[in-house]
Amino acid sequence: MMPLFSFIHLIRNAPPQTTLTLFGLMLLAGITDGVGIMLLVPLLNSLQGNTDGSPLAKTIFSILQKMGISPSVDGLLLVFLLLVAGRSVLLYFREILSTSLQHRLVDRLRHRCFAALLAAEWRWVVTGRSSDHASFLSNDISRVGTGLYFALSLIVSFISLVSYLVVAFFLSWQMTLFAILSGGIVFLLLVRQRRRALQLGTSLGQANRAIQSNLQESLAGFKLAKILGSEARHLTLFDQVIGLLRHQQEGFSASTSLSRSLLQVGGAFLLVGYLYVGLHYWQTPVSELLILVLIFSRVIPMFSSVQQHFHHWLHAHPALLETEKMLQECAQNAEPHVPSPVSPWSVQEAICLQNITVHYPERASPALDHLCLCLPAKTTTAIMGTSGAGKSTLADVLAGLLLVDEGELIIDGIPVTGGLRLSWRRNVAYVPQEVFLFNHTIRHNLLWGKPDATEEELTTVLRQAAAEFVFQLPNALDTVVGDGGIRLSGGERQRLALARALLKKPSLLILDEATSALDKENELRLRTAIENLHGDLTVVLIGHRLATLEHADLVVILEQGRIHAKGSWQTLSSQANQLATSR
Repeated sequence: MMPLFSFIHLIRNAPPQTTLTLFGLMLLAGITDGVGIMLLVPLLNSLQGNTDGSPLAKTIFSILQKMGISPSVDGLLLVFLLLVAGRSVLLYFREILSTSLQHRLVDRLRHRCFAALLAAEWRWVVTGRSSDHASFLSNDISRVGTGLYFALSLIVSFISLVSYLVVAFFLSWQMTLFAILSGGIVFLLLVRQRRRALQLGTSLGQANRAIQSNLQESLAGFKLAKILGSEARHLTLFDQVIGLLRHQQEGFSASTSLSRSLLQVGGAFLLVGYLYVGLHYWQTPVSELLILVLIFSRVIPMFSSVQQHFHHWLHAHPALLETEKMLQECAQNAEPHVPSPVSPWSVQEAICLQNITVHYPERASPALDHLCLCLPAKTTTAIMGTSGAGKSTLADVLAGLLLVDEGELIIDGIPVTGGLRLSWRRNVAYVPQEVFLFNHTIRHNLLWGKPDATEEELTTVLRQAAAEFVFQLPNALDTVVGDGGIRLSGGERQRLALARALLKKPSLLILDEATSALDKENELRLRTAIENLHGDLTVVLIGHRLATLEHADLVVILEQGRIHAKGSWQTLSSQANQLATSR
């Protein structure tokens, strides 16, 4: 997409009334600036006592007289002051509106991108790196905002430039055309610098993603780095990505400085040339020549501003292209629309997987291979199997999180497809192996399960999840858990995650190794809590610890994405013991 079309596409997302008002203020500010310069012509003639000056001066004198304003020096000065004051007011409101429009567009763009990621299929989301998504939402969109600022400034400078050239045209059309032609040549000569800015903008995006990835991995690996004694290696890798980023930034700074220097030198030559040609070839009157010199002395820096603003917009343009690309990919991989509000979905008969197949690009064999399985309503099913057998993939399919390649998820005889899959997911609670907690209070983390939960409900689910330790903490529910729950033990985090899941009052509860970090006493209490849920909702237990699984109504053993065996605990106990021993 061309930079101009990209800007138009971006600005179309703004409220039309705001956009029109802003461009109206830009135009009025440019006009008032041009009129103020034009008034200098009759003002100089009046100071010289000459009211029969150039045609332009006569025209302005005539207009002022028709408006009831004396064409005297005092009258001209008064009009000039009023124009300057009016322009200052226009500039004030223009800056306020421009800044507001810039931030509103960036906020809206960031909101759209984050919403698009949230609405995308889970399988597509996890194929990318979370650090890339973080860099995109923070760095790239911020660069779009910076680019938008320079694009709006470019328009302001261009309008002002045109207004000055219009005034110059009335004074001397020959010199104005000469200035336009020479300025156009200079602009064309700087095309290489603009291409360089575009290339550096693309490289900067790559450097930002590299540093975001390195930072995220390095911070997550601090503990490992200290244990392995590899702090120096971590620091070296960090310095390398920092150096790459700095190289791109310095390259753009050098390119910008070079184009600015070239314009300053070229502008000086052009100004001298305008004076020489005006004096020796076109015999321009001195009063008009002085105004032309003033105009061109302001036009040349303004032309430089146009070039610099365009330079910065080109540098930010790749970030906008990346944004549009990401939005398109999210749209192509979007989940179906879910009806709102979502009504409770109680399982009355069974949850069935009919001929389910799931492929991952990085694996030769399918994670699930034509798997068929039915879970009777309000029973407990245990899923076992070695690593890579397909347990977590099966859990994702049951939760409505993963879109299958073949087959159907069927609940009470109804195929769960399209928006129904998302509706079903709202009625599923999933406690994964890696528990995620926000760096906030325990209360805040629990309320994600049910935002309007009462104190009594919070207390009940904490007891159900064997998480009474919360009541022993100094701040109880208002205890801050730290980044990712780091201030809590692994077992405490898992119990809070279970309490959060129970608070949702789901139709299906999936526990993926939920007892792996619990001691025997708390594991026993959690087992009792799970057993108490029997008959109230459907439970799926994924794990290897036999004591947790032995009270399941159905035990399923997976192997290479297929059901190797299934049946009651008594029927499969020998196979289960053998599997546990092999691990």
